[in-house]
Amino acid sequence: MLQKLRDQTKNTGFKILVGIIVFVLAVFGFGAFNLFLTTDPEVASVNGDGITQNMLATQADRVRRELAGQFGEQFDPNLIDPVALQNRALEQLIFSALLNQAADDLMLGASADQISRNVRANPNFQINGEFSEAQYRQMVRFLGYTPQTFLDQAGQTFTFKQLSDAITTTGILADWEVRQGARLLKQQRDLAYLTFATSDFNDEVEINDEDVQLRYEENQLDYMTELSVDVEYVELSWDVLLAEIELTDEEVLSAYEVGRDDAPSSEKRRSAHILLQVSEDRSAEQAEELLNDLKDRVSRGASFGELAEEFSEDPGSSASGGELATAGKGVFDPEFERVLWSLAEGEISDPIRTEFGYHLIRLDAIEVNEYPAFEVLRPEIEMRLKQEQSRTLFGERVRELDNLAFVQSDSLDAIISELGVEVQEANGIVFSKGEGAFNSRAVREAVFSSEVLDDGYNSAAIEYEANRAVVVRVINRYESEVIPLTDVAEDIKTQIVAERARVLASDAHADALTRLHAGEGVSIVAGDYGLEWQTVQLAARDQGNIPREVVKVAFTLPRPVEGDKSLGEAILTGGDKAIVTVTRVRDGDLSTMSEAEIQRVKVDLANRSSQMDFSALYGTLEVEASIKRPN
Repeated sequence: MLQKLRDQTKNTGFKILVGIIVFVLAVFGFGAFNLFLTTDPEVASVNGDGITQNMLATQADRVRRELAGQFGEQFDPNLIDPVALQNRALEQLIFSALLNQAADDLMLGASADQISRNVRANPNFQINGEFSEAQYRQMVRFLGYTPQTFLDQAGQTFTFKQLSDAITTTGILADWEVRQGARLLKQQRDLAYLTFATSDFNDEVEINDEDVQLRYEENQLDYMTELSVDVEYVELSWDVLLAEIELTDEEVLSAYEVGRDDAPSSEKRRSAHILLQVSEDRSAEQAEELLNDLKDRVSRGASFGELAEEFSEDPGSSASGGELATAGKGVFDPEFERVLWSLAEGEISDPIRTEFGYHLIRLDAIEVNEYPAFEVLRPEIEMRLKQEQSRTLFGERVRELDNLAFVQSDSLDAIISELGVEVQEANGIVFSKGEGAFNSRAVREAVFSSEVLDDGYNSAAIEYEANRAVVVRVINRYESEVIPLTDVAEDIKTQIVAERARVLASDAHADALTRLHAGEGVSIVAGDYGLEWQTVQLAARDQGNIPREVVKVAFTLPRPVEGDKSLGEAILTGGDKAIVTVTRVRDGDLSTMSEAEIQRVKVDLANRSSQMDFSALYGTLEVEASIKRPN
């Protein structure tokens, strides 16, 4: 790849392409690329309402963020299927569009006060059970919303809940439904199951050396060693560079003074505000005029808090008289913060505009914390400065490492000489797995790339984890070869035994089921195979000591005739099979149940019914809608 790059940069076509790019930028500037942009294309529609490419991309990003939040540190974005992500995002947009249209038809909606109460009650915006303005704004930004689009979404969610509640909470459970539900949900069954485990038939399998030899010869590719190499490599580590950093007293003191002067947490301010949003129903001039009137009313003795409760359209603070959490710099909108920090205690600002709308701001209190002494913070400052400098140094060294690996591409000598790193060796490296630096797939892919493996070049500098980088070259290569039969004979034998035992178990299961259907005794059938029935009396649907597959089959079998049994079969986890019998069914009886049990049955039935009703509603909306999806 590196050699191809060298060659391509010399050809005439490449130089012409560069010339064109330079000309376009020189004449039109970087804005020239906007010449090639088109309007936001529509990718789908719901009853004529368009879903654009930008809407889909934004929703896909939100889905990705939600997944990241759900899985935390275990989240790996590389495992996400981009197509599946797009499809999920599109279906969510279609779902929202259909419900939104249905809500509009029913004239459902949410007031600012309802939205405010719901936002404040959301536990994601609370700390220790109390609403946190800072947490609220941080979460809104993380989810990829602007303040206004989040409030719009919150209102839409509330409206959807109204629609859902209209369907799911209006159902009435008749007494006969509760009795029937209790009869089925609390039903118990006498069951038994006979498991035909593959391992139970291993001893019946006969295998000889010829079987092993034949499997070995017919599947030779399965018994080959993996191509492996010995490599030499050099490694840069950020933490090692820390030892090279030396700081002067002046640098540390200067950093302390800068930190003290800029410390956002050294002063915090407690404030309140009244927010008016600009909308189709209110112009910017009207919002500013109303706020001026409210400020005048406060100056004549009116309560700022009461006016905030009545007029403020900030869902996070209106219910509490406009009070905001005590906060330092960096929390609020920049313009809001600038004005807040210009006020004296008790002073009310003139109306100001931010991305949220128009505000009146009142400064209630200033809290100043004593900045820690220099000697207290010195160790922390020194470590921070060293880390910052070493990160910069690491980036420079990696670029130098990459350049040296490219310039002298057939040796690590230049790197060793210029950077003073030690060469290391690793033997028997394979593509499928590795340890240390070679646990990284990116490093292994570099080792087995054609330019490194076949052409003998150095790899590029590979940052395989945070602040660690390597350059690798192959010094020995070991081609794949056939593994001797003696080394794999036992594995082959185990494989053949498992395959044949599974066939025997499956045949025995089928034969036993046929015999039982013909009326043979269950004990006789089990005894012929050396197996034993597992019996459970009055098993419930949520029985925990029975394989779930067996319980599921047992409760789908028909009610047995008196003195007879119902027969079924289950496939267990791992592929083993089982025969399942049911000999008695005892229905749940409402009269024998406690009040708590009856209530649980009612809740379960109500949930099932509401889910079915809402699914039916959405299914109807979807069937009757005109939905255009991407081809």
